[in-house]
Amino acid sequence: MLDAAFELFLEHGYDGTSMEAVARAAGVSKPVVYDCFASKEELFTALLRREETRVLGQIAAALPRQADGEDAALVLGDALTAFLRAVADSPQAYRVIFLGEGGANAAVAQHIRAGRRDQVGAIAALVGEWLSRHRPGVDAGVAAPLVAHALVGVAEGAARALLTEETAWTPESLGRALGALAAGGLPALEQSSVVSPQSSEAGSEPSQLTTDV
Repeated sequence: MLDAAFELFLEHGYDGTSMEAVARAAGVSKPVVYDCFASKEELFTALLRREETRVLGQIAAALPRQADGEDAALVLGDALTAFLRAVADSPQAYRVIFLGEGGANAAVAQHIRAGRRDQVGAIAALVGEWLSRHRPGVDAGVAAPLVAHALVGVAEGAARALLTEETAWTPESLGRALGALAAGGLPALEQSSVVSPQSSEAGSEPSQLTTDV
């Protein structure tokens, strides 16, 4: 029944989908639908919870278990590719989340927001571990949350590109490209006075900098 409702919400939106239509698509009578769900809102909420669980599970599976590997482009590319493969395998679910299809966008956003915060936290922990190992000049405690938010934004943008430009990209090509792009920001991160203790200390000694010039 949820599968039938999912297709209808995608095609007609929340307002354009009736319980009667759900019953017809599922091959049951309308009273049977109401026996399972007291209202369309309850049906839609159940559907969101199911898709939320599936999607967040796929995102969690795409995250590396530990921050191994010196090559940032390779590590990021592999993680983004794994996530984009999940998008390609379940495009309809991700269309609801990233493209706002299916209607009731406020409800979708509310259900996804908490899961997104969890993912940012998990990525921040991995980024902090990686920075501590491979970029000791960067203040991992300050930089990791910033980088995590940026990476989640990159992943969400990649998902939208994959869903809307289906002939232009594959999960592998897009993951590699964006992994290299994201890794390219590391030198700038190391030089930033906001996240680099070394840069901050250098900035506090203008006379030495002037002499060097």
